[in-house]
Amino acid sequence: MNLDIDVTTGRVLIDGKGVWAPGEPVSPSESSVRYLDLSARLVIAEEEGHGVVAAVLFDEEEFPDTIVTSKIVKRFAKKTGVSPEMVARPLALARFPWGEIEFSVDPKQGDLSIVVRGR
Repeated sequence: MNLDIDVTTGRVLIDGKGVWAPGEPVSPSESSVRYLDLSARLVIAEEEGHGVVAAVLFDEEEFPDTIVTSKIVKRFAKKTGVSPEMVARPLALARFPWGEIEFSVDPKQGDLSIVVRGR
């Protein structure tokens, strides 16, 4: 199943079908997907203080110098034309009128993830 994130609306789609959008009620779920040519899990769940979010948890490990030099950020920027801003070495944000997309890497374990949050 192929995942896509529409940066103009924040909608998350699997194989072209909307599965999550900022501010819309959705049941928690988990799916195996491919995003940015990498295998991952899409988890839609409640995040304390933010409501329901969509998290993409990549299977592949990476230990980049900073998150903005990671595969996920480079591929995301190339695909969307949006370059996330580094907040800290392991964290970058792309801000939009509808919400934000957070990119992170665990510097000790190399776990890559993306979290899509509405406002």
